[in-house]
Amino acid sequence: MKIQRFKFAALALSTVVLLTGCETMPQAGGSGGLNVLSSALGGGSGGGSRLGGALDVIQGVSTAFKDYSAEEQRAMGHDFASVLLGAAPLLKNDPVQRYVSQVGWWVAVQAEKPKDKDGKEIQFAWRFGVTESEAVNAYATPGGFVFITVGLMRQLKSEAELAGVLGHEIAHVTRGHYLSALKKGGFAQAAGGVIQARSGNSMVSSAVVGLAKDLYSKGLDQSDEFDADRQGVLYAARAGYAPIGLPTVLNMYAATGSSSNTAYEILFSTHPAPKDRLEKLQPFMTSKFSTVASVSNEARYESFKRQLPARR
Repeated sequence: MKIQRFKFAALALSTVVLLTGCETMPQAGGSGGLNVLSSALGGGSGGGSRLGGALDVIQGVSTAFKDYSAEEQRAMGHDFASVLLGAAPLLKNDPVQRYVSQVGWWVAVQAEKPKDKDGKEIQFAWRFGVTESEAVNAYATPGGFVFITVGLMRQLKSEAELAGVLGHEIAHVTRGHYLSALKKGGFAQAAGGVIQARSGNSMVSSAVVGLAKDLYSKGLDQSDEFDADRQGVLYAARAGYAPIGLPTVLNMYAATGSSSNTAYEILFSTHPAPKDRLEKLQPFMTSKFSTVASVSNEARYESFKRQLPARR
């Protein structure tokens, strides 16, 4: 019955946080930021010219995409999302869920689209949600499920910071980081077997539960986290947000978090130290975004932040 509830939770996600429209993002009070980014970064389409040297950031997309079709990735992601939501269900707040979904979709459409094993461009079925967890963290799954905890939402100060965090998680999907982790861990065949075994079966198997728990408890390679930081900044900037959003969040982690703090325990155990992430980002920030005009939308973020429930 518990596994069945996981499935119901994931199915509910598609109706709660389905994007209703992203054309209002980021509403900067003017089009200056978007105009600058459109010319400098190729208009957010993933193609065309980009701010000098940014091509080196989007090269090297994981070859693990060749192992799975888009349908297989979505099926795996759906089941992984079920496991994550079984541990921390969605926050029961429709306005906040829609808001995060809108920001997430607007950032996600700025990302490049990799190709699957058949050479077809992957259209990710993006779904975004806020979970009830008090931990400071965010997660993604293959196929396009992205979650941010209410604990992290409380710590953020602007929409640009939210966009940076979501951009980082979006990059894990578009860059195939979770697929690579499955492959490197020797789980690629097992994951494929799980997908095949559950064909026509609405239940999330115990094998998937174990696979997902192992994956998220161990975390990704440090190189993948550094890559997601760079890409997350790039995606958020293409969307018209201040590139400093994600680095500001990393500074917050360094200032307020530690491995001994229970709210940050999982984040610190599965990610490189914030100072190391900042050091890796610094050359990219100074060389690519020093002249980009963009917005942060602090007031709008704070208005939704006030709707979050009180800390338990």
